[in-house]
Amino acid sequence: MSLSFLFFGFLALLVIALLLLASRSSNRQFTPPTDVFEALSQSRHCSRLTQIVLALRPEDTEYLRESGQVALMQALRRQRRRIALNYLDQLQEEFEMLLEISRVLAVMSPEVVGLEEMERWKLSVAFAATCAFLRWKLRLRLQPFSGFTLLSNMATDIARQLDAATTHIAEATVRGSERPVLGQKNFDGL
Repeated sequence: MSLSFLFFGFLALLVIALLLLASRSSNRQFTPPTDVFEALSQSRHCSRLTQIVLALRPEDTEYLRESGQVALMQALRRQRRRIALNYLDQLQEEFEMLLEISRVLAVMSPEVVGLEEMERWKLSVAFAATCAFLRWKLRLRLQPFSGFTLLSNMATDIARQLDAATTHIAEATVRGSERPVLGQKNFDGL
């Protein structure tokens, strides 16, 4: 077998695995609209990005090597990589929740939410691929700084879009509920 055939076979398997990972359904189901708005108001994991990236910097634990405590330095770095992997899991779960919220909002108000199903799928695949890449970099003890920023930016962008959509939905609801009240007052006054 040639090396190029093996490479393309591996690449095809990787793409299939990513597609299956991205197309799996979310475990979280939002039924009432208030659950959607409550989920959007929760704090975001991407706000902790700075602390995770700083903890992964080798300079942060280099003083332990200089003081002769190499075993402690290695244990600390191993623990911090484990925490970063957990952070990745939480960030991916949050991103999937945001995608599910965008689906629910699209059903509630299709003219407001501009994120179509194909775009959600592309974002999901890109996010899953970046998470998988970062996990491997962390396991191989490589520096994954730019990947964390990319994931954080993706999650922040979709959260901003959803915040804008919910604001628009809330404004439309308020405008819609004010009209009958004004009409009722005018009718009573005659």
